[in-house]
Amino acid sequence: MDYSLEDGKWSDPFDELLDSRTKLRKMNIVTQSVRVPHNIDSSVENSSFIEIKETIHEDKPLTCEDCFIKVHCPSDSISTPCDKRLGAVLFNCGLSPITRLKLEGFEGSSDTDTKDANINVNVENPFLNINASPNMCSNFGKRQLSKSYKMVTVVHPSSIVLKPGKWRKSLNNFIRTKITEINFNKKVERSSICQDRKSLVLKGEHKFKNKCEEEVLKYCDQSIPLPFNDAYEQNKLLNSIKIGEGAYGEVFLCSKNQNRLEKHISNIVLKIIPLEGSTEINGEKQKSFSQILPEIIITTKMSSLQTNKINSTDGFVSIHKVSLVKGNYPQHFIKLWEKYDNEKGSENDHPRLFGENQLFVILELKFAGSDMANFQFLNSEQSYYALLQIILALAVGEEEYQFEHRDLHLGNILIEYTNKKHIIFTLKNTHLTVLSKGVNMTIIDYTLSRITIDSCCYFNDLSSDEELFQATGDYQYDVYRLMRNELKNNWSLFSPKTNILWLSYVIAKLLDSVKYKNINTKVHRMYIDKIKELQNIIMTFESATHCATYMFNLN
Repeated sequence: MDYSLEDGKWSDPFDELLDSRTKLRKMNIVTQSVRVPHNIDSSVENSSFIEIKETIHEDKPLTCEDCFIKVHCPSDSISTPCDKRLGAVLFNCGLSPITRLKLEGFEGSSDTDTKDANINVNVENPFLNINASPNMCSNFGKRQLSKSYKMVTVVHPSSIVLKPGKWRKSLNNFIRTKITEINFNKKVERSSICQDRKSLVLKGEHKFKNKCEEEVLKYCDQSIPLPFNDAYEQNKLLNSIKIGEGAYGEVFLCSKNQNRLEKHISNIVLKIIPLEGSTEINGEKQKSFSQILPEIIITTKMSSLQTNKINSTDGFVSIHKVSLVKGNYPQHFIKLWEKYDNEKGSENDHPRLFGENQLFVILELKFAGSDMANFQFLNSEQSYYALLQIILALAVGEEEYQFEHRDLHLGNILIEYTNKKHIIFTLKNTHLTVLSKGVNMTIIDYTLSRITIDSCCYFNDLSSDEELFQATGDYQYDVYRLMRNELKNNWSLFSPKTNILWLSYVIAKLLDSVKYKNINTKVHRMYIDKIKELQNIIMTFESATHCATYMFNLN
């Protein structure tokens, strides 16, 4: 009998390093059947699996009694997920403060070609030691299997585990590479797992109906789309660099001459979003005019709060300009994209695939620093006053526009150093001053936000976006489920409690996730206690306004 392993048996070289008997195997002294990991990015799958041999009864279908079960114990495994997709912070995101969710690995894939599985255990109740539902065995036994399969791998159903932050991007990567159906080797179609996103809905009487393209052009101060390459020539943009990406598109930072008379140069962010095309981009259908229009309106309205007299804040990102352009992706942007891809690894599709008739909306936004997930605070005193800025900004939005952000993870909070000693707010005609402690906070990204403008409600209907509510991996995904419960899955409702849910998330992150420079000081310990005190009472508030009223003694 030949005890040698086949060539290419090790799909993951890290598996070989982990096994203390590797050298003995190579010498044919010890042999062990090796199951190829379905998750190529991990040394093992963090789920139970079932191995099934073909029945010896040629004239009968395979049933539960014919199954030999091998139970995989996750506690004995060492997982090595791909950091490009999951990021190094996966194991730093902590447990949920509410449900104490444990992090689990990705589901493995069903694989009809899996070979060399060792059958170790034959038990009367094959599901006794498997973490599965009681009905799974009976359903399993009743199903007839094709005799052409010598073995089928069935993966125990589990939640979709996503990294914190831009969940849509993480979900698309999951869908592209990991999702399989429990139903015996039949791959799940994308459409059955990830439903197309519903557009932002306009509720009430409004003039935008069936005129979204005209309205977008109006906000752009254009009559027709501009040629992409002419509108954003390379010589008009200085020190350009790609700084981010999402399922929606690309983000570039550049310096631009905002006022040629004064020769004033300012840093701006270009958020480039493909529009109305038939080609699917980054696992998503391209946005339509009806979908992008509310985002433009919300961004513009929240930016305008800087000059409002009754409720004012500069805590929402400033928008300089909106442009509608048409044509191939400019070569200088492609070079920046490729540089980013070479250095950091892009998960988006290459922009060369866009044709000459492709439309794009470009939002020109003020650069507002780095996101909270990547920012290092000096100490908890600084983060405490940053939190106060976030609370007041949300309160101002609630009072003026019945605003709910609904997606305030750390990637949507930007922090920039400032020389200003105080940050000024106006809430219900009351002027409030907050110590800056050297940082200025800005809230961005209103894709999921809800707002009321002139009796017209804009919101994103997530009622059928079921995969979002199945996700785990961070307290962030608990918050989406808590929002759904709060709104009774009616996403048009104004319920500022959702802002409180996100504030509870931010507070949790300030305590267990964000980075601090000086932690062994009396000041740091004192403000950690203050943040903990707020954590203990945050869920008793009904809105950010309610919280701000308490924090600043506005009664």
